[in-house]
Amino acid sequence: MAEEMEKQFSVDAQANLSVSNIRGSVEIRSGEAGLIQVKAVKRSNNGDENRTEIEIAQETDGSVRVVTHFPDVSWNWLGGVQPCEVDYEITAPSTCSLTLKGVSNSVQAEGFEAAVSVVSVSGEIYLRNIKGSTRIKTVSGDAKAELISGSLMLDTVSADMEIKESAMVSIEANSVSGDLRIHTSLAQGPYMFNSVSGDVCLIVPPESRFTAKLSSLSGDLMPAFPITGGSHKFGSQMVQIQGGGVIVTMHSVSGDLTFDRNGDTSPVQQPVVTNSLEERRAVLERLDRGEMTVAEALDHLHS
Repeated sequence: MAEEMEKQFSVDAQANLSVSNIRGSVEIRSGEAGLIQVKAVKRSNNGDENRTEIEIAQETDGSVRVVTHFPDVSWNWLGGVQPCEVDYEITAPSTCSLTLKGVSNSVQAEGFEAAVSVVSVSGEIYLRNIKGSTRIKTVSGDAKAELISGSLMLDTVSADMEIKESAMVSIEANSVSGDLRIHTSLAQGPYMFNSVSGDVCLIVPPESRFTAKLSSLSGDLMPAFPITGGSHKFGSQMVQIQGGGVIVTMHSVSGDLTFDRNGDTSPVQQPVVTNSLEERRAVLERLDRGEMTVAEALDHLHS
């Protein structure tokens, strides 16, 4: 069985929409100017119907809030005490800013020009045609996006991220136990990546000019581009690609930084010469024994 609810609200051009869901899905697409429409479907056959509540309301400042409430935050999954799945279908003006949160909840958003923020635990994320600033935080849920412009801030834990056919003016990304594969042109930057046990692959146009810097305990810098200059020292690598340009930086414990060429056949990638395996192993062993922190290890490599 399912319980349905529909509401709509008049909003101005600078509208704000926040959605928080516990189980289920959220799909948001751009729609009619000046109007937010919300359809909620509660699946009462797979959770506690009486304690799963849906709130759809407009604040005094004109922003719209959509929330799934469940009083017991420590769900007894084995005992069957859990919130019902709730599926939301929403349309909002393309200029509306979005704040989306979910647990065990998939998120899709498409066609927005304002800021989009997504925080998710154990749920997949898909974004398409977002022109404002984008922020994604995900734990144990993979994320995909395409046709993204503006700036990107990304935090992932045990999750992979793939972005296609985009043009991001800057990226700040932090990843733990997850790979990042990003297809974008390069603008003014910065493009900064911090990774623990994860690789970063950037796919950029073949005419791109940039300077790549990698600081890593155990990782390689592999550009499929002509290298016109560079340097390396213990734990640190730098290369200039086609004369150098915008700086792309990665700090990692164990992860490679790779550059592929968009629309061109890439040559076999060879890692830039770096410090010896024995030197890296010695630092990793000290790190494993707790004799130094990750920051201290990186500082030691750079000294």
